Amino acid sequence: MITLGDLARRAWRFRADVGRRLGRRGSATTAIRSLGQHPRADSASWFEATSSGFDRYRADHPPIADRVAVVCVSRRPELVEDVIANVGRQAAELAVEFVFVTNDDGFDGGALAERLGGLATATLVEMPPSATLGACLNAGLRATSERFVAKFDDDDWYGHNYLVDALRAHGFAGAGVVGKHTYYADVGEPAARYLRFPGREFSYSGTLAGGTLVIDRERTGDLMFDDVSIGEDRRFLAACHRRGVSTFSGERFGFVQRRNDRNTWVLPIDQFLVGCLEVAPTDPVHDVDR
Repeated sequence: MITLGDLARRAWRFRADVGRRLGRRGSATTAIRSLGQHPRADSASWFEATSSGFDRYRADHPPIADRVAVVCVSRRPELVEDVIANVGRQAAELAVEFVFVTNDDGFDGGALAERLGGLATATLVEMPPSATLGACLNAGLRATSERFVAKFDDDDWYGHNYLVDALRAHGFAGAGVVGKHTYYADVGEPAARYLRFPGREFSYSGTLAGGTLVIDRERTGDLMFDDVSIGEDRRFLAACHRRGVSTFSGERFGFVQRRNDRNTWVLPIDQFLVGCLEVAPTDPVHDVDR
């Protein structure tokens, strides 16, 4: 049952989010000012401004917290070491609690628990293969009490400043979820690198890549994922919006989605590449791990 107090809190959050969008309480506007010139319509100028001004942006906007939990659901034992490497890169900057949720009978629980023991704080949650991705994510959320919880995908790459930069955006955006609308993707084998949805950085956005969600549970409250395996991330964001809680797209750096024939989310490559810009990983403005 929704009480009057619940309605009042939702109204307050909605007004606060509108205020941030208008630039009154810290918003994308404050972040972009730190970057210098920023003509989004001119892609080359935008890339140069966001790249050359990124250190200044970081100095102007400290992260809101120094603790975070990472929840990763996997049904692929062969990716365990990649997942652990992604989590391990974050630990130099933050206190990271790792919750690994297995969703397949192919994992060796004992060996996996021993391997996770090498991390500072790690929890193993074993779910049956019949459990949906949404149910597994919810089991991961219930396994941690941290305010900020990041959803990692097992087949993507996360740079060493990925989480601290997400918490930086949380500090000024005041959003329920920070993620990436603009992001890099390695497509095919051998991989070519593309930038998806250029120019959607530092803005409130209803669309964020599912592998990049960093949730502030003080703002999303008791919201959980739907009990589905496809589209659970989009549904979660939609539920945030129905509650009047904003979602924010941060910088493009620190994350690479990997697209090949082993992905859970199946989409023809020609459809995936619509609107994408092919980039050179050696180009300084597209240096991902910074």
